[in-house]
Amino acid sequence: MTTKLKNSSLPVLAAGYLGPALIPNADGSWEEQRLPADPDDLVRKMMGQPMRRAGRFIKLVCCGALACMSRVSEEALLGRKIGIFLATGLGNIDEILPFITQVFKYDGGFPSPNQFANSVSNSAAFFLAKFCGIRGVVLTISQEELSFESALWLAQSYLESGEIDLALVGGCDVFTPSVADYRERLNLAPGRYRSAPMGEASGWLLLGGDGEGKIGDILSVEISSGSTDAESPSSDDFLGQCEKLAAEKEGFPKDDKISKVFLPGFNLANIDEASWRNSGWDVDDYLIQCGISSTASACGLARALLSRQDAFLVHGNFFSSGRQALIAASTE
Repeated sequence: MTTKLKNSSLPVLAAGYLGPALIPNADGSWEEQRLPADPDDLVRKMMGQPMRRAGRFIKLVCCGALACMSRVSEEALLGRKIGIFLATGLGNIDEILPFITQVFKYDGGFPSPNQFANSVSNSAAFFLAKFCGIRGVVLTISQEELSFESALWLAQSYLESGEIDLALVGGCDVFTPSVADYRERLNLAPGRYRSAPMGEASGWLLLGGDGEGKIGDILSVEISSGSTDAESPSSDDFLGQCEKLAAEKEGFPKDDKISKVFLPGFNLANIDEASWRNSGWDVDDYLIQCGISSTASACGLARALLSRQDAFLVHGNFFSSGRQALIAASTE
């Protein structure tokens, strides 16, 4: 098994998220059967104007990112070269499906300009960059359930090389009816994913700088290559890996004021929460708040960075190909 590892600390200047209730940086009640909610009122409130020629995916990308960026002063961004790293598992599927149906199923034809523009893979990141006036690198990364982890790893590489000063890193996936179709698209086999409703989320982090005014740190990002016949690691395996990470980060196992929190991805179905609690860990099942989506990890981590103080966080994720990912972070 080979591993991609980033083990250098990276300041988190801000975090922000939207869950299915579409309330910036807060949890709200929602029901799987009533998805998806209309984001237009939120768009007008956050962006000051409606977004024409843009679908739900683009709107949730922009509103989620602004929920993060609005927590940073303009002075902190002035003169900084910022990169955008958008992670998505399924992309703007609401617009892609009608486009494909029109072209390939009904004897060809010409899709509308709006359909075409919304189907382009980097369109959401472009809309965000244009609205925020960002002129650095703008990338969309798609690695299915590990899309956000891959985007975070790539952003850290750009920051370390000095190509950008700050990185706006996020993950967004939107619910596309029906519930059964959405589960099938994510390859959710019965008994092999956490008991949680389907959902959608847009979670974002602003990373980099000298650490002044930070709310926490990304301590490491680890992604293994895995194998196609691998099974999900056991609860004890993940617990052992997290204990090792905590031991490697000076202060965390020694300071009683610092809590240890594990955030399990939706493919980790067999986490023995009692065993984790007995070992001093709190298990934050954030999927209850945002539901299952390919990049729910972005929402879970952003939410934990905003709500947990003096905490050592580890997000664990697993993909059916055998790849697994661990993100270690700390909060102030």
